[in-house]
Amino acid sequence: MAIRHPGFPLRQLAPPSPPRARTAFTFVELLIVIGIIALLLGILLPVISRARASGYSVSCLSNLHQISTAFNLYANDNQGRFPDPVAAQQSWESLLFSYVPSRESFHCQADGGLFDKLRSSYDWRDTPNPLTTLAGKVNLEIHRPKAVVVFDALPDWHVKGQINAAMADGSVESMSYQDCLRDIDQPIRSP
Repeated sequence: MAIRHPGFPLRQLAPPSPPRARTAFTFVELLIVIGIIALLLGILLPVISRARASGYSVSCLSNLHQISTAFNLYANDNQGRFPDPVAAQQSWESLLFSYVPSRESFHCQADGGLFDKLRSSYDWRDTPNPLTTLAGKVNLEIHRPKAVVVFDALPDWHVKGQINAAMADGSVESMSYQDCLRDIDQPIRSP
């Protein structure tokens, strides 16, 4: 259909255009998307954190197993005796160093800085009591296979109230910090 307007040339009317599609989010839609992302992050971050802590714990247990093996290798090379750092005037770590794959064997990744200061994340059963210590003792004197030999220097690195430890029989486990302390206070010989 042509329309004639006085003084203007003839022009065609265009058919009406279809409604335009929306190209942007509304404010409410944007808030909903942000809320969903925040909820997912709130769910995933603790899971990821627990997975990382679990990985650190497994690595730590592996280190403790290597150190426990190093104690036994040291004893085999020294008439069955465990190291005696006081008599040797060296740290127990330096006495075992040639029996572990690397210095990293003494580093727990969950350690928050102790390794940087002391060059070890672990401690061992070197007590002042001759009935409970392993320092300088012959490995045949250990009558309790589940006696703690080496352990995390501090609790709570992996799980609150827990500590990783290696036993005289070579096994490793995560145990209650209080149980570890009680074990270290017990004689290495069975009653």
